[in-house]
Amino acid sequence: MDEIQQLVAESEIRNLVARYAHLVDDAQVQEWSELFAEDGRMEAWAMPLEGRPALVEWINGVLSGPKLRHIMGATHVVVDSATEAHGTADMVLLAAAEGSWVVAAAPRYVDRYVKTAAGWRFAERVLEDRSAQA
Repeated sequence: MDEIQQLVAESEIRNLVARYAHLVDDAQVQEWSELFAEDGRMEAWAMPLEGRPALVEWINGVLSGPKLRHIMGATHVVVDSATEAHGTADMVLLAAAEGSWVVAAAPRYVDRYVKTAAGWRFAERVLEDRSAQA
């Protein structure tokens, strides 16, 4: 993999991370679930979720609560090969409360990415609760 291919992969993965936040905040659940590989996995607050149906069920539950806004940043991507990468992304999670936004959490995602026929997708996302380390 040459430097240009690596830079393209990094850019596409950073867009994947951003799209994750936008789609969940806009409650576009089906499109959000398609950011994961078919057998994609997520661990959210120590709850393992395997495959898109489990992810959809979980995110629908999340969206039934207060309106949320995911602010992603400090995204670090390491391209391991033409089809695999890993990285991290910090998030500030805001929740709507009495006409304003309040910080609800500040976790870190630890990710594995895989390139599919549809482009880069999440193979795995682990949501680490870093608030206990504050």
